[in-house]
Amino acid sequence: MMKILSRATLIGAVALSTTLGVCTSSSVTASAATATAQQAPVRDGSHDFDFIYGKWRMPNHRLKKRLEGSHEWADFITCDEGGPLPGGIGDTDYWKANIWKDFVGVTVRTYDAKTGLWRIYWVDNTFSGGVIQPPVVGKFKGNVGIFEGHDTFNGKPILVRFTWTVNTRGSRDAAGWERALNPAGAPVIAKWEQAFSTDDGKTWETNWYNEFIHDDNCTPTS
Repeated sequence: MMKILSRATLIGAVALSTTLGVCTSSSVTASAATATAQQAPVRDGSHDFDFIYGKWRMPNHRLKKRLEGSHEWADFITCDEGGPLPGGIGDTDYWKANIWKDFVGVTVRTYDAKTGLWRIYWVDNTFSGGVIQPPVVGKFKGNVGIFEGHDTFNGKPILVRFTWTVNTRGSRDAAGWERALNPAGAPVIAKWEQAFSTDDGKTWETNWYNEFIHDDNCTPTS
């Protein structure tokens, strides 16, 4: 949304002359800065989600009631399989769960090489009603990716944030739920978390965590 600000101007000749001098100098500086920004290369992030290719067992830690001040969590295992989309468009993965009967969710991620931004879309066979959800948009910096977007929850407008962390450092600092769902300490390739905000990002409630562990024979639990 563009905001147009207007103000009355009553400038004397001396003030105008001074302002023009300052503006000329500022314009040169601004033009140089703009040119530099335009020349700055966009990092190639097209392979940022390659880690998701394969089959996965996923420990999940999910808040049972969201945006209600709840502290009651559900822990369960889901299964996932990811792979690339053709032509370098992005990637997709299929998520299966038993916490809801015969649940299947599909994530589609598309990459914009001009901006370096990813768009992450979601649709499932239980709650989506055949409608692909609005995307969260963002990119990785180092091994952490932040992706945000507008959505609604129970009829209320919210901001949604996904945080991806790859190349995690093992289970030394694992939470209790992580140790319970991964008792053998199998290597965790990536971690994901979801948070909601009802005040345009001033405060956030994290309501879901999960992890990616290689497993060709995963079975979901409820």
